Amino acid sequence: MKPENVLINNDGYIKITDFGLSKENISDNTSAKSFCGTPEYLAPEIIEAKGHGQAVDWWSLGSILFEMLTGMPPFYNKDREKLFNTIKSVQIKYPKFLSKEAVDLLQKFFVKDPEQRLGSGPNGLENIKSHPFFQSINWDSILNKKIKPPFTPKLKSPTDTKYIDSDFTNMSIKDSMGTGDSLNPENDPYTGFSYDPNKDNDNQESNI
Repeated sequence: MKPENVLINNDGYIKITDFGLSKENISDNTSAKSFCGTPEYLAPEIIEAKGHGQAVDWWSLGSILFEMLTGMPPFYNKDREKLFNTIKSVQIKYPKFLSKEAVDLLQKFFVKDPEQRLGSGPNGLENIKSHPFFQSINWDSILNKKIKPPFTPKLKSPTDTKYIDSDFTNMSIKDSMGTGDSLNPENDPYTGFSYDPNKDNDNQESNI
């Protein structure tokens, strides 16, 4: 997860997007092996290639909350190696304007050991929801959309892009890969590959 993937729907409630690299049925903190994600929001166990699981999402949630509260990602460095070293070994310094509840929540999300991180374990989600930082939140009311959002997009149509940065809307449209007639098998970049949605895709191999 990262801020760019948390969108606001036309009713003012959020939509989480970009599940292209997500995995299903991961019940521990070691089964997933893929190295993927935006560097600033990666959990240390991904960088260390130890295997990871759901706890990486709670780390990323902490990163998003930190950025929402302070305006900057918790771990940021243009040097990729220094960034990863910071994520793996450095403890964050928190701005003094953050409440003690916010700092406590973030500290528990940024525990380097995924097994000890807030959100891990059988009651992990409930432990997050019951944290003092969220004491004023009525989770059922949010789930059922009974709370009036503080901001509701004013859209002229379902395709209105007024809230999307013009740097993106002014970009030319082009296919991400492939040339020529995509319907011609000779031009298909996926020719020779097999895919079964009922299998672990990481373990599937090309027939080439």
